[in-house]
Amino acid sequence: MTTSGTSSWRRRIVAAASTLALGLAGVAGGSLAANAADATPGAGNIDPSTQASLTIHKYDGNTGEAGDGTQLSDTSGLGNALQGVEFTITPVTAKGGQAIDLDTYAGWDLIDGVTAADVQSGSYTLDTAGATTVTTGADGSVSQNLPHGLYLVTETGYGDNTITTPVDPFLVTLPLPQTNGGWLYDVHVYPKNAVDTNVPTKDVSDPTDGVTIGSTVPWTISAPVQPDKPGAITSFVITDQLDSRLSFTSLTVAGFTADSDYTVTEADGLVTLTFTADGLAKLKAGDVVTATLLTTVESLGDGVIPNQATVFTNDNGGKTTSKPGEPGTNPTTNWGPLEVLKFAQNDESKTLAGAEFTVYSDEAATQAVGTFTTGADGTGSIVLWVGNDSDTSETYYLKETKAPAGYVLDSQVREVEVKAGGVATVTVQKIANTQQDHPNLPLTGANGELLMTIGGAALLLLGGGAYLVTRRRSSDRA
Repeated sequence: MTTSGTSSWRRRIVAAASTLALGLAGVAGGSLAANAADATPGAGNIDPSTQASLTIHKYDGNTGEAGDGTQLSDTSGLGNALQGVEFTITPVTAKGGQAIDLDTYAGWDLIDGVTAADVQSGSYTLDTAGATTVTTGADGSVSQNLPHGLYLVTETGYGDNTITTPVDPFLVTLPLPQTNGGWLYDVHVYPKNAVDTNVPTKDVSDPTDGVTIGSTVPWTISAPVQPDKPGAITSFVITDQLDSRLSFTSLTVAGFTADSDYTVTEADGLVTLTFTADGLAKLKAGDVVTATLLTTVESLGDGVIPNQATVFTNDNGGKTTSKPGEPGTNPTTNWGPLEVLKFAQNDESKTLAGAEFTVYSDEAATQAVGTFTTGADGTGSIVLWVGNDSDTSETYYLKETKAPAGYVLDSQVREVEVKAGGVATVTVQKIANTQQDHPNLPLTGANGELLMTIGGAALLLLGGGAYLVTRRRSSDRA
């Protein structure tokens, strides 16, 4: 019994020990397996050794569809590529003190559902010292190799592009998950701006004080405030190189005070408007500065007088208000000559000086706009405004208001069409004058001849009578 009892006890001890050993082995094995899983990179089939990159493409149009990170094979619907647009790529390294490692399960759990606003709110850590700034090239794109991770991408510069609405900051993960369970290591994004290529703009108005040479022509410059980088406006300048046929009169800015908010200078036809520190403090991105430039028309030339301005915000290189060759974008004030040739009726070679003409804007000839007088060669001329931009002709009414000496005044009101162009292109109005009638003159020597005739006849009668008397007396004597 003793032997048998001892054997049974030993068997129980061995069994318990075996069970404990297996349990400990299972616990140890499970713990090691768990630790191995946590420490193994490449969770979810990510290859930590594969280099990642981000390529940013900038166009002034879009497809209307969200991108999936792949490169588009056809960009024909995206508009024009934008060169010189700057982006800052900032690593997002932690959330609440926990490092974000996208080669692990834990890293992806930390950014589940994250937005750009979340990242910017302060609960995430941004590595601004490790940020990278890139600028798009001539094809509108730029590529940058980057470590795996989460990045905040912010548009920080526009170059020479007039961008009215910046791209909202956005997030990119490298690598980027794909719907087929794969991973995209070379990610392409196509952020869209609102771009207005027609601003700033410039418009021309009708002359304010007449329609002849020497009149004042107003130009309105509408200049959106667009910094080269979002942030403070450090300088704002408008320049205008006047055509040689224009002279500077004045430049004012709506809502701002001259001298205190801005200064204006002019040298050799270059007009420069510069905002002072006080004026800059009143500006913000998105404002539109409206400036009115007054110029005086000094000469005709070819009759079409353009005007451009350039707007500089910060150091953006300037943006011109008009683009030669594009309809509706190059404002012009248009002028043309009216010329008259005055001559004697039936003989164009007999030119007449001193004929005065008045030009009217109305057919009733009540609204005079200018006068001119013919010279020794019989010609007289005047330059008249005919319209703006594509409007290149105007109807006026011509009337002689003083005739040349010795000629009858021509009271006819003539409708004339004046077209934009130089003197060489003018159609001359040929107008003849009739000489005045002279007073009735006497018949030269008529009374003297009659008296002489009567006297001569009387003498002949007297002579004949004397002869007959003498002859009769002679007969009687015989």
